[in-house]
Amino acid sequence: MFPSQALAQGIIDSLIAGGVRDFVYCPGSRNAPFAYALARLEAQAKSPIRVHVRLDERSAAFFALGLNLDASASQRRGPARACVITTSGSAVAELYPAIVEAHYSHVPLLAISADRPVDLHGVGASQTMTQQGLFSPHVVGEWNFSTAREELGSIPDRMCRALAASAGLPSGTPGPVHINCEFRDPLVPEDFQTESVCEAHEGNRRSAVSVYPAQFLRDPLSENILDPVRPTVVIAGQGAESAVLEWAARSRVPVFAEPMVTGVPEDVRIPFQQTFLGDEEITGLFEQIIVTGRPTLSRPVQAVCASGKRVVVVASYGEWPDLHGSASCVVPSLQDSDCVDEARQLPLLEALRERVKEVRAGIEEMIASYGDTPSALGVMDIVWQLCPKIFLGASNPVRIADLIAHRHENASGPTQVWSNRGLAGIDGNTSTALGWASACARLEGADCSGVTAVMGDLTFLHDASGLGLPRGEEFPPLRVIVLDDSGGSIFESLEHGRTAPAEMYERYFGVSQRADIPALGAAYGVKTRTISSLTQLREILTSPVEGLEILHLPISRPTKDIAYLRAL
Repeated sequence: MFPSQALAQGIIDSLIAGGVRDFVYCPGSRNAPFAYALARLEAQAKSPIRVHVRLDERSAAFFALGLNLDASASQRRGPARACVITTSGSAVAELYPAIVEAHYSHVPLLAISADRPVDLHGVGASQTMTQQGLFSPHVVGEWNFSTAREELGSIPDRMCRALAASAGLPSGTPGPVHINCEFRDPLVPEDFQTESVCEAHEGNRRSAVSVYPAQFLRDPLSENILDPVRPTVVIAGQGAESAVLEWAARSRVPVFAEPMVTGVPEDVRIPFQQTFLGDEEITGLFEQIIVTGRPTLSRPVQAVCASGKRVVVVASYGEWPDLHGSASCVVPSLQDSDCVDEARQLPLLEALRERVKEVRAGIEEMIASYGDTPSALGVMDIVWQLCPKIFLGASNPVRIADLIAHRHENASGPTQVWSNRGLAGIDGNTSTALGWASACARLEGADCSGVTAVMGDLTFLHDASGLGLPRGEEFPPLRVIVLDDSGGSIFESLEHGRTAPAEMYERYFGVSQRADIPALGAAYGVKTRTISSLTQLREILTSPVEGLEILHLPISRPTKDIAYLRAL
């Protein structure tokens, strides 16, 4: 059994031994080891547990609190009967309101969070924040578990203490307990072999990295920054330094950029980074990578940065992105004295441009295969052409944009693109888009063209209450396009889509909801339309944005399309 699965199984077994019977599970990837453990138990003829799958972590935590009220009311120090399990990042913070309530109501509540291992903290990893101690003032106990061999053997004893603390035993007050579990890849059971990026390139981890302060006098040591004879590319994530992009244009260095990075000079921009950086033939053309911003969107990007090539990180802040310890040096900026050999750069740039033409043809073929029927690719293609300000929801929409953005040659594309990539969670996406649209309307006045948000059905439903507005306030100019593929399709393109049986996948990862999205929008007083064709969508998007409008587009899951484009 892989260590992460052993940790999850040990936690679950200890909870059952301690009397826990109700498990409130919130879908995610980092907490997937719990899903496999729970599914195994749930499938038993006489299952000892009840699993409640919930989309919204905040609601899930309160639901778990409610399940524990019988223990609290029936006896002063009754043990917890229910726990709530979440993935890492902002999902954990969503538990706070219920934890505070449990604390002041003296209700036993077990909050279990998945986390990344310690070596992936402070290096720019996605969905990673400091979770240990997050609830310190309002929990009666905190326990952190890792996959270290010596810790796995101590799970029963430590969990016994956690359960006792939640019940206020041997003396004290019952209340919430936080159990944080550091899961290391692989996150799937052992009968599905998978090699993580970190493990595959463990031999490429550097023993030391040179970090240069902002006031460093650069010219005398410029040879330490870039190796001029190595063919070089720039990988730019959200928050990329504009000066690096300008330097790339002057130096003829190709730029692979996430869709949130606007302003990349056209003559060096290479779109379709997921497709190219997952192709060994392409990655074999360059030997040096300059990283700017936080490029955490796709696994091919992480893999190529961990593949043994020379990596130079340009970052003007403390937590520079270097997930696998592969950076040769970290600098606050690049200067013209940091040069590369143009004779080596031009053939690289031309070779990539030729391949761009091939991928553009493949994307065109894929989109055309749907005709006028809305698909995730077709919708995003139209949005990218017509909308100047785009908010991309977490999960698939931002990745689909990454796959097809700038497929139209010489087209300008949007002027501003945003996605909540700090912790890359689905919480609060609608509210963030509404806030951005409101700010644009205030700053731009009559010239405001509005904001277009594209998100999946689960992301939209997770923040449905963000549609609520007091009487007398006006909605800002925002169109919300809901790509309704009936659940969490992003997990189909991860290892869980290849591992989990179909029924288990839909229960623990897909989590299709019963909500009627048009009726929900109408209940909040928001104009809502169901769109059945790309022609209809194009007509709407060419008209002005007036107030808040929801466009509901039922589509098929884009998993096969994503796989096809990545393989082009």
